[in-house]
Amino acid sequence: MKDFDENFAALGPELLDEAEGMASDIIAWRREFHQFPELAFEENLTATRVAQVLESTKGIKVHRGFGTPTSVIGVLRGDLSSPALMLRADMDALAMEEETGLPFGSCIPGIMHGCGHDGHMASLLGAAQILSDRRQTLSRPVVFLFQPAEEGKGGARKLTEAKLISSFNIGWALGIHFWPGLPYGQFFTRPGPITALSDKFHIEIQGVGAHAATPHLGIDPIMIAAHVLLGLEHLVSREFDPLDSVVISVGQIESGEAHNIIPERAHLWGTARAFDTAVRDRIQQLMESTVPDICRAFRGTGNVNYWRNYPQSINDPNFSAAVTERASIFFGEDMAHILERPLLAGEDFAFYSLEAPSCFMLLGTGGEYGLHHPKYDVPEDLLYLASAWEAFLALTL
Repeated sequence: MKDFDENFAALGPELLDEAEGMASDIIAWRREFHQFPELAFEENLTATRVAQVLESTKGIKVHRGFGTPTSVIGVLRGDLSSPALMLRADMDALAMEEETGLPFGSCIPGIMHGCGHDGHMASLLGAAQILSDRRQTLSRPVVFLFQPAEEGKGGARKLTEAKLISSFNIGWALGIHFWPGLPYGQFFTRPGPITALSDKFHIEIQGVGAHAATPHLGIDPIMIAAHVLLGLEHLVSREFDPLDSVVISVGQIESGEAHNIIPERAHLWGTARAFDTAVRDRIQQLMESTVPDICRAFRGTGNVNYWRNYPQSINDPNFSAAVTERASIFFGEDMAHILERPLLAGEDFAFYSLEAPSCFMLLGTGGEYGLHHPKYDVPEDLLYLASAWEAFLALTL
């Protein structure tokens, strides 16, 4: 039996009309965020702009610096005693050079919003404005969380350690992410695990420096790093059951300062992903034992630092079922889908899901380029759709 009022069916189009009417503001916010991206825990300009918009929105009380200096939290109808519904947007950008060619492209060299967080923030600000106008119809408080440092730095961990959930009496948590590769404008979620265990590692290789013309007088850490990279691929393909989902990826390598000098050291940074904690344990154990052995084989030394970064985001079955029911009304039954498998992406929304019934959702953007690509761009006509959807959830759950 459906647990919602059939009158909700008329609410979706009303909210879409309201959101479309303010689409120019939502797009302008997104472009502003996109033009001035900031890295994790450095979102000072971004946080100030978010706070300005929230403070100009009727009925919203703004809290800045909870748990970490750049967080911004808006509370609507904090006078109600019911547990609050939290809507979360992430704020940080990526350390990468933008190649979109957009007229509002990043003004900051080497930093861009390549994961859609600019769109997440703008959409949530739009939802806050819509809900402000309908605040007297809310049955519970709504918390708008603008969270710093999602991209690997664990901003959500900082907030939960500061007792975010209990301090704001949060009863349920919602997160939305624009997702390329999924059909444009369609909704996706799943009960249970929806993201992977996500870890970080650093490998330091020590060699012996030499002139490039006399490599036999040194121990080349770059050559050793090449064998380490191949060794990591061997671990994935030969040390794990092929039915286990395992990813080990190196995304950053640093070594040397001149073309004709063999350096002393090489550094590799990367990430490991899995769905099973036993598999995660084995990834760490194998890396910590195998990498030093490979380095010793070539007369160097190697050291592995391995950090267990993000747990899995777990969607509460009952809560995600209620969200999916509403998605079938708002988007249409043929546009609301259950993912067959969780994502291998890491997401620090996971820390909220450990403390409150949660639902992490995806909104398909289609498109040629994926997340973290220098040409990735969020379709702007989906921004107001997301605003209306988040407002719909706050009014109907």
